[in-house]
Amino acid sequence: MKISEAQTLVEEIIKRYGIRRNALASLAGVYEELGGLSSKILVKEGFKRGSVTPEEVGYSFAEVLFELLKLADSCNIDLEREWLKAVEKWKAAREEPRWL
Repeated sequence: MKISEAQTLVEEIIKRYGIRRNALASLAGVYEELGGLSSKILVKEGFKRGSVTPEEVGYSFAEVLFELLKLADSCNIDLEREWLKAVEKWKAAREEPRWL
C-alpha cells in the first residue's frame, strides 16, 4: 500500500466513525501511541519487566502510523509527496563529499 493510499484509508475511517480531525488531538494521539510503543520496546529489549509478542509490537507501530497519518490529514499534508522529497534530500546528502 502506498502512503497516499494509507492516507486515503485513514480519511475514510475518520469520516465513517466521526473521529476528531483536530491537529492537536491528532498530535496527542501520536504521543499516546508512541508511549505505548516505547513501553513495549522496553519490555522487548529487557529494560522493563513483562512480556510482549512481536505481534503486539507490530500493532503498536501500526497505531503510531495511523495517528501520524491522521495528523498529516489534519494539517493538509500530502505525506507521500513529502516523504519522497525527504528521501531525495537524504540521498543527495549522502552523496556529497564529506570534506564539503
